[in-house]
Amino acid sequence: MVLIQTPSFIPTQSIINEICMESGNISFIAPIILDSTKTNESQQLVHLAREKRLLFGDSNKEIEKWNGVKDFCQALDNLVEIQKETTLFFGKKVLEIGFSTGVPSIYALEHGAKDVTVVYSTEEALRTHIEPTMSRNNANDRVNYIFGDFDDLTTKVVTQKFDVIFAPEIVYTKQRNFEKIHKFLKSLLASDGLILISGRTYYHNCDGNMSSMIDMIKRKNQFDIIDRTSRSLLRYETAPRKIVQIMHK
Repeated sequence: MVLIQTPSFIPTQSIINEICMESGNISFIAPIILDSTKTNESQQLVHLAREKRLLFGDSNKEIEKWNGVKDFCQALDNLVEIQKETTLFFGKKVLEIGFSTGVPSIYALEHGAKDVTVVYSTEEALRTHIEPTMSRNNANDRVNYIFGDFDDLTTKVVTQKFDVIFAPEIVYTKQRNFEKIHKFLKSLLASDGLILISGRTYYHNCDGNMSSMIDMIKRKNQFDIIDRTSRSLLRYETAPRKIVQIMHK
């Protein structure tokens, strides 16, 4: 069962991109060009057109997930720079899983994380995007890589606990996978740790979404939930991407 998502769109291309944030810029490698400029009024129609494609079809899943990573990092920056949670990652052991690109892990390392572990499901993604991104940011000596999926990761990281778990776009899957995701994340999270999950409230081509994930977490009543979505992600969205933080009760 493939639940871990790593980049695969136009695998032969390796394009240098940059995310521009309050705390500084992160250079990374992706298979597409991503617009890192902040939304302004003149971009509203572009956003609405994208939302229409997302709701009714003709939405490329890989492009959508890469844009999700950009939004995820902007949300991290909002926590640190705007909400002043400046020690959020300091000295922490971080795991990145879901749509793994290495970019959120770079942010954590630049803000004091002790080390990061990136889970990937294809050698191509590791070679063409993740490792080059780490190299561009001089982070190779503080990164561990794990190859696998939920079905075999439980044996590879069974004794490890993580202070922070990044799970960008992990809800962009079938709802039937949510139980396994919930169980896996719970088993890996340190007692006082936190998980940050991102995803849209609706996808036209997938029954999994953030709304369904939040509903399941509430039903199980094993995590507390905090909405970490910044206003910039909600302003023009018809199916907004939300960022939530969950912690052990």
